[in-house]
Amino acid sequence: MTAGDNEKFEQFAAILTAELLDRTRKSLELLTPEEQPAAKLPFALTPSFQEIYAELVRVGIFPVLLSRRPVRAIVGDVDWPRDGRDYLLTVLDDRSNAVFTAWDYAWDALWDERKVGADGGASAPAKKQGFFASLFGRKAKPETKTAEQSGEGDVMAGLYTMLNEQAERRGYLPLFHDDIKVLKGLVRVKPARIFKAWKEINQYHHQEFYLSGQDQAKPGVTSECLQKWHYNLPDRIGEFLVLKAAVDMEFVNKPFIGKYIRQSARTQEEAEKGMPYLATYWKSMNQSAAAQG
Repeated sequence: MTAGDNEKFEQFAAILTAELLDRTRKSLELLTPEEQPAAKLPFALTPSFQEIYAELVRVGIFPVLLSRRPVRAIVGDVDWPRDGRDYLLTVLDDRSNAVFTAWDYAWDALWDERKVGADGGASAPAKKQGFFASLFGRKAKPETKTAEQSGEGDVMAGLYTMLNEQAERRGYLPLFHDDIKVLKGLVRVKPARIFKAWKEINQYHHQEFYLSGQDQAKPGVTSECLQKWHYNLPDRIGEFLVLKAAVDMEFVNKPFIGKYIRQSARTQEEAEKGMPYLATYWKSMNQSAAAQG
């Protein structure tokens, strides 16, 4: 790679990094409740998590993403200082683009527990341990082996375990293992879409509960709007938006959320599987939240 090629790649990498960090940061900020919650919040909906997420992306995701050949091929002959961001946005609008594929690959490599075998296959986990040490300020502790894992070597704490240690220490609800969908899915959501969803939910909440007479919206429109966005946004993102409404909106209280959950799932088991954070938060909401109904 020539000096000119190196410079062009560095320009591309800077624009890509800035765009994806800005996009995911704004989305997390828009999903984070502003009012005092009535129960423990999911770790993913806190300012503490936003900081960790940004550092994870900078240190653990981008080096892998930028090393992938299909991503490096995007550099092309684009004048990156002049046209780079506009060109990049057209690339990212294709939902199967190389950036998103590499992004998923990088997250998957960090998320799961890695087995360290006795045959010398410890190099990748060792690198990961060093990454966690730099991020969390200490080395990852080996996990306790299960019966199925006996004889297969030690199991190192993956990102999922490390993040949940942080959640517990700070007093937040831990992540679920399939929350990797959330962390990967954030990059595919334009913050403007979350902003539009929240604005619409606010509008219906105001019209249903604060206006009267001909200006008042029919009963149930807030719930209908929440369901619309709950199921049209990616995995967990819509659920987080409903949970934000439960914290920030006066009339989206415990009775409202209980009814919403019953209407959105056929059984309690289905509700807890399909919207586990909302179901957990609803169960934990205090009686003062219920009394508002």
